[in-house]
Amino acid sequence: MMNSTALNDRYLDLTACVRTSHAEVRQQQRGINQDVLDCLTLYGRRERGLHGCEIAYFDSDALDTIERGEPRDLFLLVLKYRKTYAVMNPDDIIVTMGHRVRRVLRKNNFSLKRARYSQLSRQPRHYKYSTGRV
Repeated sequence: MMNSTALNDRYLDLTACVRTSHAEVRQQQRGINQDVLDCLTLYGRRERGLHGCEIAYFDSDALDTIERGEPRDLFLLVLKYRKTYAVMNPDDIIVTMGHRVRRVLRKNNFSLKRARYSQLSRQPRHYKYSTGRV
């Protein structure tokens, strides 16, 4: 494994990411490497989340930037953990982190809303008088 000094010198002052105690526990439970977390806070795409928080995750642009600007072994490590995300409050303190298992839901993605409503309409309806029981 690599240590945090593997990142370029120009970014060393930015890599000291502050975490809550909850985030430290989640990082240990989920096996998220500190170097990956540093790259996530530096290069990851940030989108607005709930309650004023931001969600940082790796997108293709971030991976391209890491591939061009960081050592090869760090890039391979980031590729291994490319589905990692971090939730950050407005003060850039990491609140929690994890691994994505679903797509990143965006606020104005109407196709996902349509899919959700169509799934709801396909579910069987439970009528009060269908089985004779109340």
